[in-house]
Amino acid sequence: MEKLIVAGPKRLARELLAELQKAGVVHIDPLRPDELGEYRLSPTEEAELKRWEAVVSQAEQSLTVVGLATVPSSKPFTGSLEEAEAVLRPVASRAEVLGKERAALEEEIQTIELFGKAAEKLAALAHGLDESPRLGVIPFLVAKPEELEAVRKALQETLADRFVLEAEPLENQLAAVVVVRRGELEAARSSLSRLGLAELRFPGAYGAMSLGKAAARMKERAKLAPEELVGIREEVAKLSRESGEALIALWTRAKDEVARYKAVADMAAGKYGAALMGWVPQKAKGKVEEALGRLRDQIVYTFEPVDEHHEGHQVPVTLENPSWAKPFELMHGFLNTPAYGSHDPTVMIAIFFPLFFGIVVGDIGIGLLFLLVALWLAGKSRRGETLRIDFLGAAFGPDVLGKLATIGKWMAGWAIFWGFLYGEFFGTFLEKLRLPGIFGLKDGWRVFYPTGPSFDPDTYYGLIPIIINRLDFAQTANGLMVFAILFGVFQVLYAFFLRMRLGLKHGHMKHFWEGFGYFSGLVGLVAFAYNFLTQANIPILNIIFGVGIILFFVGVALSREVLMIAELPGKGGQILSYIRLYAVGVAGGVLASLANQVGFGLAERFGFIGGVLGFLVGLLLILAIIVITTLGHVIQPIRLLWIEFSTNFGFFEETGRPYRPFRSVRSD
Repeated sequence: MEKLIVAGPKRLARELLAELQKAGVVHIDPLRPDELGEYRLSPTEEAELKRWEAVVSQAEQSLTVVGLATVPSSKPFTGSLEEAEAVLRPVASRAEVLGKERAALEEEIQTIELFGKAAEKLAALAHGLDESPRLGVIPFLVAKPEELEAVRKALQETLADRFVLEAEPLENQLAAVVVVRRGELEAARSSLSRLGLAELRFPGAYGAMSLGKAAARMKERAKLAPEELVGIREEVAKLSRESGEALIALWTRAKDEVARYKAVADMAAGKYGAALMGWVPQKAKGKVEEALGRLRDQIVYTFEPVDEHHEGHQVPVTLENPSWAKPFELMHGFLNTPAYGSHDPTVMIAIFFPLFFGIVVGDIGIGLLFLLVALWLAGKSRRGETLRIDFLGAAFGPDVLGKLATIGKWMAGWAIFWGFLYGEFFGTFLEKLRLPGIFGLKDGWRVFYPTGPSFDPDTYYGLIPIIINRLDFAQTANGLMVFAILFGVFQVLYAFFLRMRLGLKHGHMKHFWEGFGYFSGLVGLVAFAYNFLTQANIPILNIIFGVGIILFFVGVALSREVLMIAELPGKGGQILSYIRLYAVGVAGGVLASLANQVGFGLAERFGFIGGVLGFLVGLLLILAIIVITTLGHVIQPIRLLWIEFSTNFGFFEETGRPYRPFRSVRSD
């Protein structure tokens, strides 16, 4: 990243911004030197900004009415502001009228669907008495006939015999009316209110009508309103066909104009001149020079290298990752943006998260389910659709869905790979399922079959031998736990190596000595643990242990962090926490195995009927296990990368600024 400084005549400010907007690579920051003031819009420019904002707003509202998304046009409107307003005014006015008419009709149809039958019943019960100047009618609904007795009793206590209560069944409830003297309406309403019942009031214009007129009107409108709505929708579709492209072109142009007007507020200006400061990725300098070249005779500009030590906190961060790892930026982007010049953990996450997930899940069937979900997300992304999850209040656009699909495919691939190694397909289903002799295989063969000294080859045979039977704890538990811990040794030590490197790079020697101390101490502890647990007593490892502990105390002394002594065992515990890759996975495998045992047990005991019942029971249990365990199977691997790895190299200690280049809405 390099710093860009541009200066020129004040009258060219918006033209300069237009060129930079086309280039789309400059992250503009406010420039506030002591010698110059803030650029302020003139009254004319402020008025123009408000008018362009009005164009944006009206175009967006019109596009919403005609059902089009605000997707930038490749051919934005090229006329003046006055011409844009002239083109937009009749379209926006027509869209507003159609939108209101459509909303009113949809609301009326919904009202008729909700209250039409009730109005008809209540009108029949009221017999027009609600139009009497002396009598009042209170319509209401009750869920059960027994509630009417409570109503009758309450009215009796309040009004004695001065009321009439009638009811008629209405689908799953009852429609009822109370007829009283008009002067006693409030007393009757109070009696109903104490029972938790309220007078039924129709919405909209129907609320001002008598029951008979409302029922008749609803019956009439039930036939006419849908036809009118069809006509309105046809008008909306026609407007969309005729003016949709123009609306999008206007919106695109107006958004860019508004962005330029607002960007000038970040410039510094004197009476005649203006200056701008921004940040440009080194590989994009050519685009900036080409854009500024069009104003070369009227402006001056310079690029300056970034001083990471003194102004690194100001520099926006653009993540440079290979295309296959790019989607995994999602998995830390919502937590923190790496500070400029620090380490970006994306590649580490991209390599190890799906691998860890596969080690934990290790099931072909579950992997295929994840693959189906990933393909579904990829399809929505290709179609430009948005996935909304209402109960979470979340919405994922096409770009995010595409990245999630890529992540899901990697997860599925590793889950299927480890599923073949573990011999698991929805648990032990393909290990327990015995098949008739085909393809030259003996009768009773299995797709996956266990091997080893404890399994009789005359009883356990099949197509694919289980390479790592993680459910055979005696044979595989120790090896798989050591395998998991090796990941911890690598990642935790590498994290402290990064802390040393970043400390040297930025001149933060305290961080360097912290990383040095922890790295040395952990190397010593790992050497000691190996000798102790294996009883190997290898002399070189004893030397490594001693030297590592000495260097650890050197790091403590030079970093002046005495608490490192107390925290060193905890850092060793972080290495051991990688055992969860084995423990969490094997727990899920055991649950799936138990579900299969239940299903196959029913089949063996009750024959064909038991087989059908066993399949259904086993399927339900497997689905329940997948729902219960999937969240943990996702969280546990990423937790290791977020905490055991990222925390130790200081990922969360400094926050970077995301790179947000000033560019046309067409580039978003």
